[in-house]
Amino acid sequence: MYIVNLYNVIWKKKYTYNDIEKGTGLSRATICHLLSGEYHDYQLSTLETISKFFNCSIHDILIEVEDK
Repeated sequence: MYIVNLYNVIWKKKYTYNDIEKGTGLSRATICHLLSGEYHDYQLSTLETISKFFNCSIHDILIEVEDK
């Protein structure tokens, strides 16, 4: 299973929720889910949007974890 790890990316680049919301067009709820570090069933388009905003690859924001 993979989870999205955006926490470190956001703080390194010093983005706020509002910055991400305005820059990506994603809802605040989606951004909160992405930042939670928990598994959610994201669409590939959402991951592409967020990786383009942070100027990184999708592989940079995904972490593989063991299934529970």
